[in-house]
Amino acid sequence: MNAYRKYRVLIVAAACAAAVVAYFVSSEVETRLMRARVEALMGPAVHDMREEMLAGADPILYYLANCIQRELPTVASAASNPQRVSALMRTYALDEVNFADSNGVIRATTHASQKNYWMGTDPDPSKAAGFLCLLTNHLWYTQPPRRSVRADGAYRKFAGVRLPDGYLQLGFDFERLSRELKERFADTAVDWHVGDGGYYVIADAKTGEVISDGNPKIRFRPGLERKPIMVADLGFEPWMLKKGEDESFRAKIAGEDAVCRVVPLPESGHIFFVVVPMQGILHERDVSVGTMMFILLVLIAAAAFVGLRAVTLRERAEEARLAEEARRQKELMLATSIQSAALPSVFPPFPPIADCLDIYARMHAAKEVGGDFYDFYYVGERHLAMMVADVSGKGVPGAMFMMRAKTTLIDLLSRGGDLGKAVADVNTRLAEGNDANMFVTAWIGVIDLETGVVEYVNCGHNPPIIRRADGGLEWVRDTSGLALAALDGMAYEPHTLVLRPGDGLFLYTDGVVEAQSRGELFGEERLAAALATDIADAKAACHVVEMAVNAFAAGEPQADDITMLAIGFNGARRTFAATTEGLAAAAAYVKGFCDDHRAAIVIDEIASNIVRCSGATTFDLTYRRAETGYALVFSDEGTPFNPLTQPSPDVTASAEKRQIGGLGIFMVKQMAEFVNYERRDGRNVLTVCMRRR
Repeated sequence: MNAYRKYRVLIVAAACAAAVVAYFVSSEVETRLMRARVEALMGPAVHDMREEMLAGADPILYYLANCIQRELPTVASAASNPQRVSALMRTYALDEVNFADSNGVIRATTHASQKNYWMGTDPDPSKAAGFLCLLTNHLWYTQPPRRSVRADGAYRKFAGVRLPDGYLQLGFDFERLSRELKERFADTAVDWHVGDGGYYVIADAKTGEVISDGNPKIRFRPGLERKPIMVADLGFEPWMLKKGEDESFRAKIAGEDAVCRVVPLPESGHIFFVVVPMQGILHERDVSVGTMMFILLVLIAAAAFVGLRAVTLRERAEEARLAEEARRQKELMLATSIQSAALPSVFPPFPPIADCLDIYARMHAAKEVGGDFYDFYYVGERHLAMMVADVSGKGVPGAMFMMRAKTTLIDLLSRGGDLGKAVADVNTRLAEGNDANMFVTAWIGVIDLETGVVEYVNCGHNPPIIRRADGGLEWVRDTSGLALAALDGMAYEPHTLVLRPGDGLFLYTDGVVEAQSRGELFGEERLAAALATDIADAKAACHVVEMAVNAFAAGEPQADDITMLAIGFNGARRTFAATTEGLAAAAAYVKGFCDDHRAAIVIDEIASNIVRCSGATTFDLTYRRAETGYALVFSDEGTPFNPLTQPSPDVTASAEKRQIGGLGIFMVKQMAEFVNYERRDGRNVLTVCMRRR
């Protein structure tokens, strides 16, 4: 016991000595770490405030762009009225206004030298080429201020907004916004902070007047309440203003020792300071060192008096549990990767038919990975197969059975022929060697892209919903037989449905309608209610249902895979011979979808030109339904020819004096709401949009 006491005293003495040494070492280390953290904090702080201040003019420019857009809503209207473009620039005190068409070519501008200039000439996205994004997926776009080549080197900020036939771009010199920006920046530093105790100070670069600050001690300093505060009043000296924005320095600011950075913004005529008081840094260091020392002393005492213990049975059991969990997670990851790899993920999947068929699918796997899948692929030249299915198994076995079912369906359906016979053959193959007694519920359909007729087989699956063009919903409840692989030798009876332009079809698995919230199922009624809302396309249909399910089951764990596939039959497309007989066939074909007599006139005029003048042997005609009317799209491989560039005939002249040609396209333009020509992939493509009467 005496020897143990001596040994314990030595251990305690050694522990105390180690604690003292550790205190001084950790104090120095923590001081350096705190400095490094402050330096690491400064970089994002400078970047964030710079971005906030440079974006301060965005709302102003957006408002001005909307004002001009209301006056000149299209590029065509601006191109036909250049005086109005210049007048609007003066009215709103802008420095540059440009209207670019759908190809990015400036058609109307306040700078004559810019007319017919293509925005993509310089591919640098930080310049004019960046605004080409407004032709694809942006409604509004701004760029950081940059020096203008036409304004004596002044900083100019550009913004743009999408128009129906192109976009509007406007430029505004930052100096003109100094007053408005001063008002916008007044509360910026008050609302922002750097870490726990740091703050910003924003000032006018020319006068040095403080516009905004984040330190209450500055705003309410005695004697400074009624006069402007200058940066010199806070302790910022001239030598500090010469520091680079990446260079930190120590200074006494507003009576406190602090680490600072100075960042000039010549674009807007401002300067801002990042200030982190040393008091907070040192306090944080002391707290960190104290905590570290406490933990260290506890560890030293524990090691001295308790020692190392052998691994207990509980620890061994935990290791075994973790190993089993790791194995299970690895299996789930493998199953998830199998499931994900089997699903198409590129949308739109078939660009050549995107005009007539909109298709989108989405799948959310549950924690216990199941075997849901969807698929779609061509069957011949004018048919597309689509399916949604649910495998009964879980984990890797379910995923492997899903892959087997998917590949078997592709193999047999791709051969064409009788759909019911093909599905029966799939059932036979899946039933062979099915020792795990798994089965697959599936809805399988094949759509004729020219007529909208869908032949389908329902193998014990949830009924789809047709969403008609007028917003009405129809359940498709016909079934053809049991689930696949449930019983060998089953026959499956095919059924048909017809989608007209504007109709949609929504397929799903039971994970949608069986989502739970407090013991209640989502159900078919809520699904129908979600699809009865205003839905723009197939992607929107999936997202609307997904949001409805998530809102219903908020807080509940997902018990099953949720899979959805939506298609929208936008219009029919067919190829016709470039002959008088083909012209008549085209008119008769569209008449089956549209009873507007103007469609026959448009087809007669446009198709006649293709037959007589293009040199093409065939032409494609697509009828596409829209919310306000419909569109007729003509496509041929003939000689490049843009009928919209032909001069309009003088309809006031007599028939003898009137120049021959151009009357047909003139009539079409008079009847149509919008006509557009483009040369795409070696084909003439003319789109005629008609407003429904």
